[in-house]
This record gives sequence, structure tokens and C-alpha cells, in this order.
Amino acid sequence: MPTHDHLRTAMNEMARSTEPLPPAAVLQVARRVRRNRRLVGAAVTAAAVVLVTTGVAVLTPGHKKDALPPAATGDAMQALHDSVAGLADGDYTFSRTGADMVADIRRAAVHLPDSVLVEHTDTYMLLRTGSGFYMRYLIYGTAEQHERFLAYFREHGSGPELQAAEKIFDQLDGTKWVRADETKVTAAAADESLSHLDVMATLPTTSQPDATGAVALVGAVTNAQRSGDVITGTLDGTRKDPVIEQLFSDPTYLYGVGARTLPFRAALDDQGRLTEFTVTMPEQRMASQPADPIEPEAPLTIRISDYGRTAVQPPPAQADGELPADAYEMLANDND
Repeated sequence: MPTHDHLRTAMNEMARSTEPLPPAAVLQVARRVRRNRRLVGAAVTAAAVVLVTTGVAVLTPGHKKDALPPAATGDAMQALHDSVAGLADGDYTFSRTGADMVADIRRAAVHLPDSVLVEHTDTYMLLRTGSGFYMRYLIYGTAEQHERFLAYFREHGSGPELQAAEKIFDQLDGTKWVRADETKVTAAAADESLSHLDVMATLPTTSQPDATGAVALVGAVTNAQRSGDVITGTLDGTRKDPVIEQLFSDPTYLYGVGARTLPFRAALDDQGRLTEFTVTMPEQRMASQPADPIEPEAPLTIRISDYGRTAVQPPPAQADGELPADAYEMLANDND
């Protein structure tokens, strides 16, 4: 079986002998600022994002903090907190784009405790249903890279090791579901310097039922005003919260004091439940390099629907067996 050293050798030889490999197709286009590195992915078009609400425009909040009296602000804050209460039931559908340290979620169907389906792209999906965990995943990110690494193993491998590698590449070709060990997949994703999996969504559980991030965002709101079913205001993107840090990474580095007053817009349905939450990134300069202007990040947008009506996801009609133990080392070294 190809070892960590074999994989490193393959990567180094490819880097010397080919043009730079293209960005990973499993990730969305967006500039991702990280403490130690950046992740840039291939395009996920607007049409690929499932729009689970209709008739809601994304607007930049224009109200000032003191535009409404404190009583109105308090009413808006209470409405916001009430709007995410339904997520605790663990029965909803959502999409999310623009998060800093996790890939776009074009659709996720949550029905706890029975099932969770997360679709990042056509070739990057995760499914927990019943006692099974399944993934559909294109190892090495693009069909081109997939074929290059497979060709390398065929050139340098032989016998049982080559057969094992070919089986893994066949199972992880982005078109097939394969049964996997969720704990081992999560461990492979934990090494963010090596694996494409490091940007996979965290699947919800009965103890942590909110996979959208909306509860953490609402908890970070510092100022809110309501007009009908729309609430606008600002939130603190620097709040010490693991979900906030995943959504925004290090906003202080980008926006300085503006990171503490990120504008948001929330839309509620006729039952007061949250259907959309959009955070607009300010057009500011890097706090550490005030002379260098930067392009504003895309908005962070969460859309939620089907409260109490999201179907349980069945196991795949066809699953290509069980992912072998040796595959997890390969996944952990799935360089992006």
C-alpha cells in the first residue's frame, strides 16, 4: 500500500514534471484567508446552490445603532433568539455559502437522530443514516489529479499494493457512494495542512443539532432593529466561539475594528422562524497592513427551510463496499 512517503514522492515528482496542478474542484471559488495558508477552490455556480427560500433579497443593512429606541432593539433581539429555536429539533434543510474555513454547502438535509446528508458538490457528499456513514468523494480534488496519481501508482507499484490502490481510487472517484468509518474520516480531515477533507462540514448530532451556524451568529449579535419580518443590525465576528471561528477565521486581520460590527440581515417566515441570515463583509484594509487594500469577501449566507418536514435520508441504493483501512492514510494525505 502506498505510504505517506510514497505520496510525498509522487507529489514532488509531479510538481517537478508538470504545470502547477489546478485548484480542487470540490471547493467553492472564494478567497479563504487562514492563519497559515489559503484555500482556493473551483467554481460552484449560483445555480448549484439550492435556494430554499424565495422572494428574499440580500441587502446590506443601513440602519445605525441608535436608529430605533432600546425597546425596539430588545424586541428584535428576542425575535432573533426565538427564530433559531426550531433548529434544536434537528429537522430542517439548509444551504450555506461564503464561510471562511468550510466548503460551501449547496444542500444539507437534517433529520436527527435518523439521518444527515451534506452535499458540498456532486463529487463531495457525506451521509450518516441509521448506523451507517457513507461518502461520495473525488480523491485529489479533480479528475485530472485523480488520474495523475493513479498513473503514478501504476508506474511505480505492482502486485497486491497496486491492486489495493486501484480499488481505493475506484471507490473514491467522485461518482460512487462508499461506506466509511466516520471517526476515521474525521481524523483524516483534522490534518488541515494535508487533506481536502479539512473543509468538510461538521455533521450535527442530537447534542449539537445546529449545523447551519445560525445559532452562533445570533449569539454574536450586538445590535438589532426589526421591520416586519426582516431584522438588521451588526454582530461581533471576533467572538470566541468555535463555530464563529470556522465561519470567519480571523476577521480582525482583514477588517480591524470593523470585525466587531459586521452587518447582518435576517429574514423570518410567518411563524417567526429564521429562513435567511446574511453577513456582509466590510470593505476595509488589513489591520496589519493598512496600506494594502483588499477585495471584500463574499457575503456569508445561510438559507433554511422545511422545519419539521425534512425527510429521513435512506442509505444509498448502491454503495461500493466498505472503504478499506489503508484508504484513510491516503485520504489524510489528499493534498490541497
